[in-house]
Amino acid sequence: MRTLPEFHVHGSYYEVGLATGRRFAAEIERTMNQFGPLRHDLLPYLETAEGRAQYRHFLELHQAHFPGYVEEVAGTAEGAVRPFEEVFLGNLWGEFQPAVEVQGRRCTDVAVLTADSALLGHNEDGMPFFGEGLYLVHGQVTGGPAFTVLSYPGALFGSAFGFNEAGICFAINALFPKEVGAGLGRCFAARSLLEAESLDDAVRRVTLPGRSSGFGYNLASVRERRVVHVEVAPRSYALHEVEGGYLHTNHYLELGRVEDWVSESSAGRLARGQAILAAEPPRDAAGVLRILGDEAGALRILGDEAGAPYPIYRTATAPDNNATFCTALFDLDARRLRVYNGHPVREAGACLEFEIPGDS
Repeated sequence: MRTLPEFHVHGSYYEVGLATGRRFAAEIERTMNQFGPLRHDLLPYLETAEGRAQYRHFLELHQAHFPGYVEEVAGTAEGAVRPFEEVFLGNLWGEFQPAVEVQGRRCTDVAVLTADSALLGHNEDGMPFFGEGLYLVHGQVTGGPAFTVLSYPGALFGSAFGFNEAGICFAINALFPKEVGAGLGRCFAARSLLEAESLDDAVRRVTLPGRSSGFGYNLASVRERRVVHVEVAPRSYALHEVEGGYLHTNHYLELGRVEDWVSESSAGRLARGQAILAAEPPRDAAGVLRILGDEAGALRILGDEAGAPYPIYRTATAPDNNATFCTALFDLDARRLRVYNGHPVREAGACLEFEIPGDS
């Protein structure tokens, strides 16, 4: 089991990117070299007249709307000694559909909001090689809020899960709308969540006009004791206010009119999770994670390994080629994030714990 490294960094956007790129240069190089859509689709596409024109459009658009994040990408590229174009494109692979094969992280989220509990749980899933390079960053850009976030090598902070000192917590579900536009990238919008001051501010940031693609954003506020799920598509979005139990995987549920790519895994995990929720809705953190103790030894929600061949807790066992890298559990009432580096029940001791700020 790989222990998640932790890195503390502060400074300007560029300085934060530069320091992170230097610290994780080996992980960034390995991931960039193994990321098939980048190597085999995006970079060759960039050599065409159409690809070059689209790249220039994306770059100018993001320099105008997110100049600080573009500087952060530039710092990361320099620190890791990688071409800027490569790192910038790596943060826009979802926006270049259908020029690039649809691949990506595919995760499961479960939220609980009752009188007794306010929880957001998340399995971070993906192709196994991604899991070899993950790291936790405790960062602060000068003048902005401090944050803690799980990061992928070379990726902008925000594409997995994290929280900031305003008590805004989030976890991301990758969604794959069939129709995308040449607009603002979802990873850039997700990066802005680390600067959100309230839940409404977080919603505003991820539903900004001119979006290119889509994500599912699970958002929570410690101060407001509130959890929402926001499904975003290029031209529409839907907000679901969580009451009781709620589960989401990697296809659109609230925006039924959006055509998207639905994997067998996403559909299977959703059906299995909804069956567990219907049979016995979780009332507390233990209900999200623990063993039921029945004859089959089924595991609750995020640790559930039934539902073959596409279980919720994943081990890259054929035909499922993705694995669960870690499990996050945000407890809004306890103001605590736990990150389980192994199976959240059998290996519960392999856990990192962080206090979530956000006092009123």
